[in-house]
Amino acid sequence: MIKIPDLKNTVQVTKQGEIKHFLKEDAERVMDSIVDRSFRYPITSEEIIAKKRDSFILRENGWLKKQGALSHKIDVIDSISERLNYILDGGTIEVDSDLGRQVTEQGCNILNQSEARHNQLFLSVPEPLYNVPQISDIIFDDNLVSIAKSFFECMPAIGTLNLRKSFANDLNPEATTLYHVDPNSPYFFKAFVYLKDVDTPEDGPFTYVEGSVDKKPENLTDQYRWSDDEIENFYGSDKIKHLTAKKGDLLMADTNGWHRGTKPLNKDRTMLTLDYVCHVEFFQEDSKFKIKSEDYNKLEDKYKPLCDLLIKV
Repeated sequence: MIKIPDLKNTVQVTKQGEIKHFLKEDAERVMDSIVDRSFRYPITSEEIIAKKRDSFILRENGWLKKQGALSHKIDVIDSISERLNYILDGGTIEVDSDLGRQVTEQGCNILNQSEARHNQLFLSVPEPLYNVPQISDIIFDDNLVSIAKSFFECMPAIGTLNLRKSFANDLNPEATTLYHVDPNSPYFFKAFVYLKDVDTPEDGPFTYVEGSVDKKPENLTDQYRWSDDEIENFYGSDKIKHLTAKKGDLLMADTNGWHRGTKPLNKDRTMLTLDYVCHVEFFQEDSKFKIKSEDYNKLEDKYKPLCDLLIKV
């Protein structure tokens, strides 16, 4: 049974920058989307039950780690890493992001990683699924899709994708390296794939506050980014989980809970993140990402519903 978090524990950010809670009608839209997708793409009770333990842990704790879940795709992960570095070293790409220009007229990133290393916290690849099509082998992994089906109790869809290198440098933490709650939806989750081993807190792991989906400060909407001290004083240090993992492991989190990408100190961190959703994120059509039409057409029919919220180009 799907349970939307208490809306007083959720956050959305308007286009004007106002921080507020999701509304009752937003929760209703989520449930309507789940019902609609259930009718359009029926799945069996066996499919829902198959990963029920995993989806239960993800809902209860807010996070889940599956050791070695992608160990059979190490070659794919290495290929994604190579393509990431090619692009961040100034290699050309085919399409820019509609969410903010990142590419020159020559088809290269405005910044390359050698220039950005000491003055940026990270660099990302625009439109990662389009420009790094090897990502498809992760997105449509049957194990991951099965967990998503159980979490939503319907056929999910792909939302936001991010392929990023975070630099180990002397800059102060800011933006996503500070604690925050995602405003994408009152009910969704993210999957995280490290492209290299992240073994210690100094390597910059994704960090999550266990149990924080259903417990928030009363002044939640006063600010969007929160400091380490503010979070630890409210929840206690034992709830702070530095989610270290090996290449080939799979992490998932309900990012309606507090989280951050811890700033790496020892070495750069490279990571792919994927959102699984049941409706267009932020309830805004302009939030959609792109996939090549030819790549979409090559997919097995069972995977195509996952692309409902992607733009085929």
